[in-house]
Amino acid sequence: MRGPVNYELNESIATITLDDGKVNVLSPAMQQSISEALDRAEKEEAGAVVIAGNARVFSGGFDLGVFNSGDARAAHGMLAGGFELAVRALTFPRPVIMAATGPAIAMGGFLLLSGDHRIGSAKFRAQANEVAIGMTLPIAAVEIMRLRLTPPAFQRGISMAATFSGDAAVAAGWLDEIVEPDNVLTRAREVAVEAAGLHAAAHLASKLKARDSALKAIRAGIDGLASELTLG
Repeated sequence: MRGPVNYELNESIATITLDDGKVNVLSPAMQQSISEALDRAEKEEAGAVVIAGNARVFSGGFDLGVFNSGDARAAHGMLAGGFELAVRALTFPRPVIMAATGPAIAMGGFLLLSGDHRIGSAKFRAQANEVAIGMTLPIAAVEIMRLRLTPPAFQRGISMAATFSGDAAVAAGWLDEIVEPDNVLTRAREVAVEAAGLHAAAHLASKLKARDSALKAIRAGIDGLASELTLG
């Protein structure tokens, strides 16, 4: 698969690597490429999926150029696409393992939070930086953070644009484990191999039950994005 995403299937584990050569902004093109890779993983009946960043970053979030263009409808489309991608990760029929090969900022962090298991290193950092750059967090983003973060981290992350790194990121709920920087992707694949042995139907049914209320709240946020952006 060409473009900003690379896809590889090895022994039933699909690895989707984000690499636009820069900071992996979740532009409409990147979103489409990730979605197509997930389609392929489903079609090829992958036992588990690993989503990884490049050597520099997991993802720096949405494409600010779209926001700065002044085109509210383009901004709405990008936001909706990003949150739909998070929903897809949260509801994917097989385990989704996130390999945080670098920082996860804004929508990059929300995508990270949507994995079943998230691995990073001591150099990892996560931040919902919206209020620091003059943006109000969309409801869909708030609900994704509420689902995975501890209450104190949730409040600090939203109102103070707090940055979480290392052990603090694990304690806050951004990550599940920390390994050496050079071992993030290897460990993610190891976890994926273990997770591929789970009963697929039971895995999906159980996580959908556990996330039901959050998914409804995220969906309501996506449906209300136009109003949040005053598109009417």
